[in-house]
Amino acid sequence: MRFTIFVFLFCFCFRYVNAQDEFVLSLDSIKNIKTTRYSSINEVGIGIHVAGKRISKFSANPQKRKMDLEKPSFIFRSVHGALINPKFFIGAGVGIDYTAIGNSGNRNSNFTFPIFIECREYFLKGNFNVFLSQRVGAAFFIDSYSQGGYNNGKYSGFFGAFQVGGRYVTSGKKLAIHFGVGYRLQHLQRKLDLLFNGTGIPNRTTVITIKHYVPIVLGVTF
Repeated sequence: MRFTIFVFLFCFCFRYVNAQDEFVLSLDSIKNIKTTRYSSINEVGIGIHVAGKRISKFSANPQKRKMDLEKPSFIFRSVHGALINPKFFIGAGVGIDYTAIGNSGNRNSNFTFPIFIECREYFLKGNFNVFLSQRVGAAFFIDSYSQGGYNNGKYSGFFGAFQVGGRYVTSGKKLAIHFGVGYRLQHLQRKLDLLFNGTGIPNRTTVITIKHYVPIVLGVTF
């Protein structure tokens, strides 16, 4: 009986030690950007405005017109999340877009601040991966221009972006460099007081802008 108990305890301890060996992460694994759970994706680039539409929703006669092309905007994004597995990342991010409008005066720049969630899928094995990225969230827009005392220059609305690119994991596997190009949809709206028929009487209306961009970015993951 004692011998049976001894054999049982010996087998249990042996299996326990082996199980522990399977789950303990080595220091190299923790530092490996391809397997570490937490990831921080940071990128800079430019956003090229390719099309836009402005809708003024007057109650009697809504008006639509095409928007002029803007200068390229400077882009910064920072995303923090986790690798569900080595091929799938999910996280949340913030960013800033800066666009210069003119060289001087009270209307020389504007800023857009997106807040979003991101899903990113990696393909191919090895140190080089192709990835697809989808971002969905909201954005807040601040225009440096204010028309008289009526308009505060603040918009808010939907933000969406799609990106395809490549990621290269450096030899130490602590850092990855990526590049990407994609498409971004920016929907924004606000209430404006516009002068009606030249009478000088302000007319409150909702103004919606829908803009399309091609972002080109370079980034780093750690």
